[in-house]
Amino acid sequence: MNNPYKILLDTFGKDVQFRFAIEEMSELTKAICKYQRKIDTCNNEEQQKLADAIREEIADVLITAEQLAFMFGEDDVKKIKHIKLERALKRAEKKNNEEKL
Repeated sequence: MNNPYKILLDTFGKDVQFRFAIEEMSELTKAICKYQRKIDTCNNEEQQKLADAIREEIADVLITAEQLAFMFGEDDVKKIKHIKLERALKRAEKKNNEEKL
């Protein structure tokens, strides 16, 4: 099977992929802001719709992030992601240890 990200890149080009990524990240930001603004004042059904919107936008952002990783080097992105996650975990561990004192 062909790589879906290569197909998208070959079909639409880099500029479209960049614009799509920016648009999807913006839509996730908007969904998160709306969730934070409304979550405490709406019923369960509306809360579910807000959460569903965030899940949908996360999926879109993950697709576009994977597309960008394909464009810029998936292995390099994985290495950097691992380093950054380890760094964040060390900061969390340090904070947790400080709170215990």
